[in-house]
Parts: sequence; structure tokens; C-alpha cells
Amino acid sequence: MKKTLTTRLTALALVTVLTSSFASSMAFAESAAATSPTTIKSDMRLAVDKGVVEGYGDSDYRGANEATRAEVVTMINRAANLTKADAGSATFSDLAAWQKQAVANAVAAKLISGFADGTFHPNASVTRQELAELIVRVVTGGQMPKVNENVLNYFKDSASIAQASRPYVAYAVISGIFAPSLDGNFNPTAAVTRDEVAKALKPVLFKVVDILSTNDIHGKIEVGFDKKRNQGQGGIETLGGIVNDFRAVNPKGTVVVDGGDAWQGTLISNTTNGQSVMDTMAQVNYDAAAIGNHEFDFGRDVLINNIKNAKFPILGANIIDDKSGKRVDWTQPYVIVEKDGLKIGIIGFATPQTKTTTKSTNIAGLSFVNPAPLAKELSEELRAKGVDIIMVTSHLPGEQNQKSQEIISELADLANGTGNGTLDAIVGGHSHLRVSGIVNGIPVVEAQSWLYAVGHIQLFVDKTTKKVVSSNASLLETYTNLTTADAKIHQTVEDYKAKISTKSSEVEVVVAEPLTRKSFRYAANGSVERDGATQLGNSITDAMRATEKSDIAFTNIGGVRADLDKGDLTYGKMFEVFPFGNYNVTGTMTAAQIKKALEVTDKYSNLPAIQFSGLKVEWDSTKPLGEKYSKITLVDGTPIYVDGKFNTDRTFKVTTNDFMATGSGDGFTVFGEVKDWKDGAVMLDAWVDYAKSLKAAGKQLSVQDDGRDVRLDLKK
Repeated sequence: MKKTLTTRLTALALVTVLTSSFASSMAFAESAAATSPTTIKSDMRLAVDKGVVEGYGDSDYRGANEATRAEVVTMINRAANLTKADAGSATFSDLAAWQKQAVANAVAAKLISGFADGTFHPNASVTRQELAELIVRVVTGGQMPKVNENVLNYFKDSASIAQASRPYVAYAVISGIFAPSLDGNFNPTAAVTRDEVAKALKPVLFKVVDILSTNDIHGKIEVGFDKKRNQGQGGIETLGGIVNDFRAVNPKGTVVVDGGDAWQGTLISNTTNGQSVMDTMAQVNYDAAAIGNHEFDFGRDVLINNIKNAKFPILGANIIDDKSGKRVDWTQPYVIVEKDGLKIGIIGFATPQTKTTTKSTNIAGLSFVNPAPLAKELSEELRAKGVDIIMVTSHLPGEQNQKSQEIISELADLANGTGNGTLDAIVGGHSHLRVSGIVNGIPVVEAQSWLYAVGHIQLFVDKTTKKVVSSNASLLETYTNLTTADAKIHQTVEDYKAKISTKSSEVEVVVAEPLTRKSFRYAANGSVERDGATQLGNSITDAMRATEKSDIAFTNIGGVRADLDKGDLTYGKMFEVFPFGNYNVTGTMTAAQIKKALEVTDKYSNLPAIQFSGLKVEWDSTKPLGEKYSKITLVDGTPIYVDGKFNTDRTFKVTTNDFMATGSGDGFTVFGEVKDWKDGAVMLDAWVDYAKSLKAAGKQLSVQDDGRDVRLDLKK
């Protein structure tokens, strides 16, 4: 992919390499634009308004008709204002009078030529690869484009694209000139319609701003691997290649932003307090980043120091100091960048969920307020400063229904909570989901996590008014065969890898079978992941309980961050599962408090998803909240809650993590009632020691369903 990989490119990626649901989100980005509350004109209407297209009647533009060579040349002539040539120079024998001037201009500009027999074939159709050559020659002034042709690997029929046409097609794809086909083919010799020509002319008629976005990198700067496709995926060197591709095609109009949670999550990042990520992001040359909840995980002082030393702005417009009631002074609310003569204001927002998804001591005295009112206020401030385009990069989560394509959650709330014309684009994060579409006339994206996708919003801006007249939102794939990795970034990653290689590759135990975060009931419950006990949850809490010699251990499923493959389990892999540096805390709880902790439901599945050890439980998801559990005992049969009665004869020694112990983590407020918490081992260390003990005993790590978690309504 070369630099200006547009919405189309993202869409292409979707269609060819992703699931149909991903492709449908791309289609939604197009269709939603036409029906949103903001008046957004179709590509044909824009071309008509610019005088590029004329109809066959007052309103008959015959957009679905195949476009002829004469029509395409005429449309290009009007859009590009080609230099007027001597009409008599168009000596082709088959031209009508109305065709001669436009053809003469195009021939003089070296955009097109006739045939050896002295004819032009004005009524012949124009193929997709021919249209690519025509439009790209206009944009490049007739020069052969310098572009990365790897983007053509998106297409199943890439080999059928004519060799001479390949650089033009690659440039056109990156520029968003072509919409994707559902079958994943480019269809180079298919005839184009008048609608398609109108769309292809948008980069000629308007200024183009390509916004590339990442979110939730979580320190995953190394290239990963997709086993299903047998293909490398992700990695910040791959992102660097994609950005290079965009900038090669749209050097003046490419914007790169991040939606937060960049540092926390891998050994290569955490051992340097995120410096490896900061350094490589600087090499990508980001324009701005938002503050995610996990940016606080190394402590506020580290966050402030990273912001101070960053080579790009890290923004947090809605982080409020409780004492002063004002925005904190260690981050800025927005930055203004200039792209192709356009002033672009980038506002940064943290998610209000930071209050409950971050260790409370790291955010003491801070509030994370609703961003919508601030978006309006700051937009007015930016407009007063002469800003033309206003966008948001944020850690606001989004969700998208794969059938209806409806977008919900905080990402949509911001779009719906601001008036039409307030914001031109919104980037989100936090939920680790793929989201792309139009909400309230505003393109919004969230690009999964770990650099396994890149968000792409494309804005078309009127050259005179500097207003956005059309926009698209989609996602780009980051498979390594679609671009050329940035060599300098690759070397930086390798240098950091070398520093941690010895510790990272240390084998702690052999894993007998793949271990996942999926519920043991995953196959029986409709593929719901967060539904009670899991393999990794059982292993981790067993290690917590054994290390602290407690009756019961609890941890939150959200703190378990990766699955494990069968085979050697290294320290580096264990770190990826447990990257947050949390530690065990042990205290005393009553039977009623234990039940209250179990009854908390997960916000994603609406089911109990707490991971635990030392208990055997029975529950029914059809029962009301707070009444789901009917039987809770210790593994030795000691009752905690049986037959509607609590065990009031004793208390229980319970271990959890320091995040949950605050009472503000993931909604587990009951842990805040405990007054005698005592610090224990670092959770990762406890798990590593547990793994080592298995290895020393000649055992492998294997986790089977031991029946500790029984869901009654699935047994009926």
C-alpha cells in the first residue's frame, strides 16, 4: 500500500481479505453518507454541480450507463480545466463536432491517444484500468506514478492487470478512485459507468485529506502472524510502510493519529515505560495521539514525562483536575496542523470509562468528563482561529452491529451529541473492535487493536470554501504482503528486541494444548466468550491462590490479554497474557461479599465473567441481577451460600489483584468494602513460579474444565 490508501483501499482490503461482515461495513460507509442527517451529496451530484457532467435531459444523468471514451475525455477536460489546444489537431476521422475540442485537449496533454487507423473510437467503452491511467495522468501531470504496487495483492485477479497499467491502477486504488467488488477482484477490463467516472474525478475536483488512525497498540510493535492466511500481520514497521504509501500518493494531505493505549502490554514496551513505542511512533511521524486509560498504568509521573518528551502531541481535552475544576496543565486539548493549505484542528479525548478501567491510585483527583459539550466548545474556539477542518482522535469506544451496521457506544454518542458541521471526523479506541461508518453525517472509525488494522477516513474538501463536501470511513488491512515495511522502523524494533531477547525467550513450561480466554461453554452458549470460567482464568487464579495460600482467588477477565498456543511457554508470551504489572492483595471477606462479587456481570456479555479459584458454584443467567447464584461452596464442600443461606460462622481469606481491590475496577465495588488488604506477589511472577513448579515436577501446563463453574440454564 502506498501512502494515500484511501477509503477505497481500506474497503478493498476488507472485501478481499476480511470477512463479509467487514466488507459490509465498507458498504455502509457509502450508503450511510447518503441518508445521514447532514446533507451529503452523491458523487454524481457533486460532479454535476461542478459542471463536469451534463445529463441527457433536465435530470437524467444515466449514471448506470457505460461511459464512452468521448464522454470520459469530456468529463476529464471539464474537471481538470485542460489547456485549450487547436481543435483541428484532433484529426481522428470518427469524431463528432462536439467531441473534437475535448479530445484535442486530452491528446495534447498526453492523457490519451487514438488508434493506428486514424480513428478514436469515441463511442467505445472505457475499462477500469484505462480509467485509472487517465485519471492518474491528470493528477501526475502525465508522469508515470512512483507507487508501491504491493497494494494490488488485495485482488484475486491481480495478475490480469496489464503490466503497463499496474502503477496507474495501484495509484488509483490508493487514491480511492475505485470502489471494491464483493468478489475481491479488480476486474481490470470491465467497463466503467458514468457514476464510476464521477467518483473517480473527486481527487481532481477537490482537495483530499486522508486520515490514517491506529488505536490500542498496547506495545505490540513487532510483526504478528495470521495462521489462517499464513501471512505476516501488523507491526509498526508495516504501519510505517502503509503510511509511506499514503504519503507517496498524497504527500500534502495525509494525517496520522492514534486513539490511545499505545504503550502498555508487551515486554518490549513495558520494560522501557513505553519508550520503544514512542520512538517508533515518532519515526512514523504521527500528527497527534489521544490518552488512553492504560497510559496511566506506569503511574502519572511516567505519563506526564512521556507527554513532555514525545515528538508528537498527546492530547486529553476532557481530563479535569478535581481541585481546580479545570483541565490538567500537563496535556493540551488540541493541536492545529496544516495540510495542503488547510488548517486541521485535532482534538483529543480520553474515555470517561477511564475512571473504572484504571487503577484508582493512578488517577486520584482526576475526572474524565463527557466529551460532547467540550467538542462543541473547542470547535468554536478552533473555528475562531481560522481552522477549516475539525477532527477528534480519542479513546472513546465504538461497537457496530454486523447485520444492521448500526454504530453505538461512546464513539456514536460523540457524533450524535455534536451538531451537524461541528466535527468532520472521529477516531475511537478502547473496545478493540472494528468500526467504520457514518454517524450523524460524521465518518467514524475504530481499528481493532495491536496494529491488526488501520482506520481510514477520507475527506474531500472544496478548494474554494475549504468545507468538507464528501467523506468515507473504512478500515485497511495490515498484512505484510500489501506494503513494504519501513526499514528504519524495522531496525529500531530489532534493536529493542535484542535488549530483551534473553529474558523473553526463557522457557518456563510446555503448554499441553492451546489455552484461551474463551468460556468452557463457548461452543454451547452461542459463542459468547465472557461467560464464566476459562482455561487461562483457571490457571492464573489457581496460581494466585497457591502463592498466597488463600481460600479463594479472584481476577477480572479483562486483565487477561492474550491466548497461548501449544508448545514452549516463554516468559515473553506469559508477559503478553499479563502485561499490566498488577500484584496480588489478600484480605478477609464474608460469604455475602463473596456472592456479591460473583454476581457482578460483564459489560460486554451481561453474564458473570469473574475468574476464580477455590470455589464451586452453580448459577442461572435467567435469574434477576443479584439472584443468579444458587450454590457457592469451597472446593472442599464448605458452604458459603447454599439453600438461600449464607455461612455466617466464618470469614474467608481472599486474594484478588490491586486493580480490583480498590473497589473501582470493572464494577467490582464490593472489594472496596474490604479493610485489611495486604500486598502480595506480582501476579505475573506468581504465575511464572507456578509454571516453573510444573516444569520441575516433569508436568506440562494443561487446563481442563474441572466443573468449578456450573451454569444451570444451559443444562435444562
